[in-house]
Amino acid sequence: MANITTQDEAWQAEQAIEQAPANPSAWDRIRAFITGPYPTLVSRLVLGGILLLAGLTKIGVPETMATSIRAYEIPLPAFLVSIMSYGLPILEVGLGAWLILGLFTRLSGAVSAVLMAIFTIAITSAWLRGLDISCGCFAGAEANSLGLGILRGLGPIGTYLADEKANLETILRDIVLVLMGVHLVFVPTIFSLDSLRKRAIEE
Repeated sequence: MANITTQDEAWQAEQAIEQAPANPSAWDRIRAFITGPYPTLVSRLVLGGILLLAGLTKIGVPETMATSIRAYEIPLPAFLVSIMSYGLPILEVGLGAWLILGLFTRLSGAVSAVLMAIFTIAITSAWLRGLDISCGCFAGAEANSLGLGILRGLGPIGTYLADEKANLETILRDIVLVLMGVHLVFVPTIFSLDSLRKRAIEE
C-alpha cells in the first residue's frame, strides 16, 4: 500500500511538472506558493500561537472577560456573556493547540476563521462608534498568573498585546488571521499529526 502511494505521488508530481506553464506569470507563481505546504505551516503556527496565548491569559479570570465584553456596549444577554467569559478562553486554547499540532486542521481552521471573523466584526463596530477601549484579545495586567508571566516574558511584544486597542490596526490584524484560517481549510499542511494519521491509515 505504501509503495503504491509513493508511486501515485511520484506520478502526480510528474503530471504537475508537465502541466506547469513554461513561463509562469507572477500570479501563477504567487498561487503556487500560497497553495504549497510551507505557507500553511506558517498559518498554523501564527494563528495557533495567537489563539493559544489569548486563551491562556484569560482562563480563570471570567470577571475580566465579562468586563471586556461589556466594554463593547453590545446588548448581549447576561447568560451569553457568562458563557463566553468561561467558555471562550477554553475554546481558544483548544483551537490553538490543535492548530500548532496540526490535528483536525481543516476543522480547526474553519472554526478559527469564524471566531476571528466575529472578533473582527465586534472590533470594527466599536471602532466605528468611536469607543476607546482595549480589544480584550489578551487579558493584559488582569491576566492570570500564567498569562501574565508569558506576556512579561515576551517583553515589548507582550506589552503591546496587553495594551492592544479596538482600532484599525487590530482590525487589519484580525482580517489576516481570518484569511489564515480559510487558508488552512483549503490547502493541506505539513509536519502535522493529521499527516501521520493519514499515513498510518494508508499503510
